Amino acid sequence: MSPELSRLGHVALEVPDLEASLRFYRDSVGLEEVEREGDTAYLRAVEEFDHHSLRLRESGSAGVDHIGWQTEDQQSIDGFAERLRDQGIDVARVEAGEERGQGEAIRFQVPHGHEFEIYHEMEKPDPPKERRSKLKNKSYISAETSSIAPLRVDHVQIWDTDAFEAAEWMQETLGLSVMEYYDQKDGSRWGTFLSASKNKIEAAVIQGESDDDCPGLHHIAFTSESAEDLFNAADTMNERGYPIDGLGQHSISRGKFLYVRDDSSGHRVEFNVRGYLVFDPNWEPIAWQEGDLDDRQWIGEIRGLDTVKYN
Repeated sequence: MSPELSRLGHVALEVPDLEASLRFYRDSVGLEEVEREGDTAYLRAVEEFDHHSLRLRESGSAGVDHIGWQTEDQQSIDGFAERLRDQGIDVARVEAGEERGQGEAIRFQVPHGHEFEIYHEMEKPDPPKERRSKLKNKSYISAETSSIAPLRVDHVQIWDTDAFEAAEWMQETLGLSVMEYYDQKDGSRWGTFLSASKNKIEAAVIQGESDDDCPGLHHIAFTSESAEDLFNAADTMNERGYPIDGLGQHSISRGKFLYVRDDSSGHRVEFNVRGYLVFDPNWEPIAWQEGDLDDRQWIGEIRGLDTVKYN
């Protein structure tokens, strides 16, 4: 039986000042700090049932350590390890608990330089009694969480010097499905929008502006409840002095967005609202060609065309 991914699980980032980044991710974005271990903090969004979807580790400079994907079953870890080694890719084993809350995993660098992790098991959060919801299908008491706090991790956007080839590899080797894609007038691929689940996007693979931007992470996106949340979040970021890199609605995915940035590290977060889910097993990828619309954004624009590199 072929190994299968289930979904995007988490992202591990390196930051130069952990406390400064926690003031952004925890106190302003509204993620919950689940656990702290030395120079590393683990956070989750308010509707998530896993131990964490974001790991922050203090380092000498900002960077991306890895992007984590959860498998359908435990056996898929070994299946992917064998498939990757057959391609000549070095695969490192990660013992259970090395990343807090997580079972055994593998980490590897894909041919295009992106650092990925594959795992299956993840502990559930265990809030202290005074923070625990009485609802068994909920973790934390909502009143104790920031009103703009996003619900769950949604997708990542990664940039590559050959976005078409990188996306092809992710389809063929990791089994991700194409939801939408966008081609330039010359026939080259600007972006491919992939998913391991029913979500409209879990990995957007974008053609980099220059080699200096690649391979890199442009942003990690979290799902929010409503468009009003985007304006409330923008209000909060303006009050606290965090840069805003765009507000509007994408044409691709139809998701409404707000991009904000942790100015102490340069890492970018997208608050993302709606879009669509795909339950059709015969889904045909939506093809966009340059010129279909005046701009790739349906409403608004995105500033801040830069990425953070892998460490």
